[in-house]
Amino acid sequence: MTDIELLNDIKIKLNEIGVALGDTVYVASDITGLLYLAKTECDVKIKQRDEFLDKFVNTLQEMVGPEGTLLFPVFSWDFCRGNGFDIRSTKGEVGALNNWILKNREDFIRTKHPMYSFLVWGKYAHRLAAMNNQDAWGDAGPFTFLRDNDGKQLFFDIQAHQGITFGHYVEQCVDVPYRHPKYFFGSYTDKNGVTETRCYSMYVRDLNVMQEISITNEWLIENEVAAGAESHGLTLTYCDLAKAYPLLYNDMKNNNGANTLSFENYELDWSKEKTIPFELGGLA
Repeated sequence: MTDIELLNDIKIKLNEIGVALGDTVYVASDITGLLYLAKTECDVKIKQRDEFLDKFVNTLQEMVGPEGTLLFPVFSWDFCRGNGFDIRSTKGEVGALNNWILKNREDFIRTKHPMYSFLVWGKYAHRLAAMNNQDAWGDAGPFTFLRDNDGKQLFFDIQAHQGITFGHYVEQCVDVPYRHPKYFFGSYTDKNGVTETRCYSMYVRDLNVMQEISITNEWLIENEVAAGAESHGLTLTYCDLAKAYPLLYNDMKNNNGANTLSFENYELDWSKEKTIPFELGGLA
């Protein structure tokens, strides 16, 4: 099998689960298995890895076309830690492919939020990159855009709970009592190399509450907001975020998050006030 044959097989499966021209797609991935297949089944050498990843990204671009949009997360929490943020170079902490794109693909541009930025390409790239949302998951940012503009999410060889940050967005919309706004001040360097102190916010979890998103691919598929397939052992799940939103919202609000949230030391109780109303971070 050649690398082109591998990518064509993946493309066929992605078409089967709904990826189409004009789609706006948030890609969450673990490419470990893909690179292993490329090495062992297609004889792609280490020195050829960049070329292979180029072909993979190109394949996704071809699938959505110029009227579509791709978003790859390059989320980083350096700004929260007091280490500042440089939109040109601060690496993400959520996937090797995303950092590879940051380093190697100049056709992608980066959205502005220092904690929750995306590398974006396609029809809505400049619209997304122009957003000045202070709040990571607020109404003026990419997550509401995805909800309101038929956004999709591709889980490439990962489970939903590993990459569905959209679930945290829904937590904010529901206004869960164990999360609250926190405002961070820090050093921000823009695309022109200008550095200044800025303030950004995030709907953070009370650190005394041990909680995680627990959404599975199977649950999304069972509820007909996603479709799934497999290609050469790689799991592919394609989720309609606009359809998933009311499903997640209702489960959190009316079902105590039975299918969306997991807690170790806390019981969701909507009759109680927020554990913390808000926080101010220090000035780094």
